[in-house]
Amino acid sequence: MRQHAGQRYLSLALSLLLLWGGGCPTVAHAREKWGPFRGQLVDAETGAPIAGAAVLVVWYEAVPTPVQTNQRFYEALETVTDAAGRFAVPRLTPPFFSFRIFPPQITYFAPGYEPYKKVVTPPDGEPFVAPTVVQMRRLKTRQELWEKSRSRPGDVPLEMMVEFTKAINVERRMLGLKPLPIEQEKGKQP
Repeated sequence: MRQHAGQRYLSLALSLLLLWGGGCPTVAHAREKWGPFRGQLVDAETGAPIAGAAVLVVWYEAVPTPVQTNQRFYEALETVTDAAGRFAVPRLTPPFFSFRIFPPQITYFAPGYEPYKKVVTPPDGEPFVAPTVVQMRRLKTRQELWEKSRSRPGDVPLEMMVEFTKAINVERRMLGLKPLPIEQEKGKQP
């Protein structure tokens, strides 16, 4: 049976789409992109858990243009560490065309601390998928606090990083600075 030219073109286009987006293994497929992500933040010197630290997971989407591929914000989830310094960010439901979404960027912020060392067990495991402990170094002087970066990601909507902003504001108050504004999630009361 002979296929019409339109049917052959459609078959070829679908085959290429499957190969490009889902059939061929890529670096993006090698990493967990959707979660859940878990870990623990501890003081590097004492091993004590760090409660109240914010964890922000941000996904970006590839946006093809005639000249290059750009990225734009896709989604963000956040959480706060519990009394044991542990956190869990739930799994994000992937979109149908998930090949356009980059693996997430995971950022954590503990007032008065900076990241020191990430310990993943086993050592070749994927951070925040395999058991992960983030050792944080306490900043002991006012100068160290001033030198630490205290900014929010610029391309994430403010209402999607309320807890992250609250954690930054704790440190800003330690320095005598004015708190950053907090955008409440739509439909939630402050």
